[in-house]
Amino acid sequence: MRPIKIFILSCAILLLAAACARVPAPPANLETAWGEPKIFDYHGVKINYYEAGQGPPVILLHGFGASAYSWRYLAPALAEHHRVFTLELKGYGLSDKPADGKYAISDQADLVAAFIRTRDLHDLVVMGHSMGGGVTLMTYFKVAEDNPGRIKRLVLIDSAGYPQKMPWFIRLAGIPLLNSVGTRLLSPRFAAMIVLRKCYYNKDKITDEQIDTYAYYGSLPGAREAVVATAQQIVPEDIEAVTARYKTISVPVLIIWGEDDQVVPVSVGRNFKRDIPGSELVILPKCGHIPPEEEAQETTRIVKEFLKK
Repeated sequence: MRPIKIFILSCAILLLAAACARVPAPPANLETAWGEPKIFDYHGVKINYYEAGQGPPVILLHGFGASAYSWRYLAPALAEHHRVFTLELKGYGLSDKPADGKYAISDQADLVAAFIRTRDLHDLVVMGHSMGGGVTLMTYFKVAEDNPGRIKRLVLIDSAGYPQKMPWFIRLAGIPLLNSVGTRLLSPRFAAMIVLRKCYYNKDKITDEQIDTYAYYGSLPGAREAVVATAQQIVPEDIEAVTARYKTISVPVLIIWGEDDQVVPVSVGRNFKRDIPGSELVILPKCGHIPPEEEAQETTRIVKEFLKK
């Protein structure tokens, strides 16, 4: 019965997609909103990132299907007292999207760890949202292998990190036949709209500019293929071994969660709180999966207080 439901849902989505066929133009603030645009060459793959501010370094890692745009409120606020690096992971934003199949969490963490070592960053805060939280954790373990003192704090926001039922849009992207047909027939704008509605508690906060910006990045060459490749590898094969390592984390960890998250439920946040020694969990009421966007002001306040400790 479940495969039939997925098929019916997929057909309905494809029929509705025609109503949102417009592909948006690039957003006007694309190159200036989050700092100076720069490129990190990772084994020939050009990784786009933005650098702003001075002070102790902070790295921001976005989630599945997202980009630096997700941090448009938090990054400038942190740049007042920190050197902020807003990375666009491989396959996302304006970063290269090679068809090499290497889009697992561990692949992205290898990239971020290489960035940290190449830039010789110390006293570093790594902050990740959703899939980016999973990358944050894996990066911490990889960097700690050769220099445990580089990273001094972690921030996890509605983070991936435990076995769970995936949201329908990730399951759909991971089904071979449907992802092949669906990713070609679904307009980027329609896809952005329905995913954002799944991610927000207060749907009225979703703006046309937001939909258009997500859609723009989703329409870039190779973007859909990168999303599919990510969805097919989003759960690490050794997930049980990964979760067992959480108890070894020895730096302060802030966990922020939207109480009404329908993508990664708040129970996952409580699991992090249980398994990471000394971690702090803050739950935001009437908030969905993307606190840095839906509750930007409160998220910024909580993060700033944590960084002052």
